[in-house]
Amino acid sequence: MNVIAIGADIVKVSRMKPYLERQSLRNKTFTEKELRYALKHQDPLPFLAARFAVKESVLKVLKKGSIKLLNEIEVLKDEDESPFILLRGLCKEIMEEKNIKEWQVSISHERGYAIAFVIGGA
Repeated sequence: MNVIAIGADIVKVSRMKPYLERQSLRNKTFTEKELRYALKHQDPLPFLAARFAVKESVLKVLKKGSIKLLNEIEVLKDEDESPFILLRGLCKEIMEEKNIKEWQVSISHERGYAIAFVIGGA
C-alpha cells in the first residue's frame, strides 16, 4: 500500500454516555449496524468509543473536521473480527478525489480510553 495520509484519535469511553442516552445524537454519529454491534455487548460504551475514534481518524485522513460527516463513516468487523471502514456520501467523494483505495485500521482499549490509528492508501 502506498500511504496517502494517516489519522489517529483517542476517546475517553465515558464521553460516549450521552451518545447512548440521546437518540438524536446517537443517530447522527453511528449507523444502525454499528449500534447493533455495540448494543449486543454488556457495556456498549467502549465499542462506541472505538468507532468514534476511528471516525475521527478517518476525518483527519480526509482533512475534513465536520462532525456532521460521522454518520457517513461506518466501522464494521469482518469474519475474523478485524475492523474495516465503509464510506458513503461526501466522505466517499473525498476519498475518491484523494485516490484512497484502501484503509488500514487499528483499535485498542485501555483504562477507560479507546484509541484508533487509520491509514488511507492507494
